Amino acid sequence: MSDNTTWVEDLSAALTAIKAELAQLGHTLDVIKFSDITHETGISEAVIRRLFDGERVADSEVNLEFKARLEFLVRTRSRSDGTAYKPSEIAAGVGVSKATIVNLLNGSRNPGFEVSKNLAEFFNADPGFFSVRGDKALMKALEPAMRQARLLASLKGQRVEMMALRGSLAGGSPQLARELQEVLEAVVTTARDRPPAPAEDPELQELTDTMRSLPAKKRKGVMNVLRAVVGLE
Repeated sequence: MSDNTTWVEDLSAALTAIKAELAQLGHTLDVIKFSDITHETGISEAVIRRLFDGERVADSEVNLEFKARLEFLVRTRSRSDGTAYKPSEIAAGVGVSKATIVNLLNGSRNPGFEVSKNLAEFFNADPGFFSVRGDKALMKALEPAMRQARLLASLKGQRVEMMALRGSLAGGSPQLARELQEVLEAVVTTARDRPPAPAEDPELQELTDTMRSLPAKKRKGVMNVLRAVVGLE
């Protein structure tokens, strides 16, 4: 069995397991924002959906060549004014010559490890964007969505469910989203490990207690997200 066949079968099995778990949790594939997965991996949304449908795809559609990955970053990571970076700007940011960037873009040469790492950093992409195999990058990119799906399923029947949903979809800082998620997970754990407090709204009391237990810096960051969720800013 070839290495190509091995990773294809492994990926197919993994995606089938994800679909089955989502169904068991009461979700569909709609909870996955495929455009975000594409943005992170460079694999087109159409290819990702075909993979979830169990269709065969070409190796080159998942494990993109360096040239295709670099072109994707140039196309999707623009300057603040919305225009694409010029080769000279990329070269200055990465610390190589303009000719090197031109050659990388036209596919006449491949970079070393350091240049690849610096290019990923310049475009604010994952450090392994150019080096990690596409199927592995895809599974890594799916992890946050699956974590959120599991969290929301565990919160069903509790009043904080909608807060979790809105918080996970709110734009801004991924770090704050993770911190908010940690707080909500702590609320669920606390609720399961002890009887409800004698209060009019035990879920709210549990959330309050968890917030108070956080370090001041993390508590402030999470509160900013919560204010946005409930429309206080």
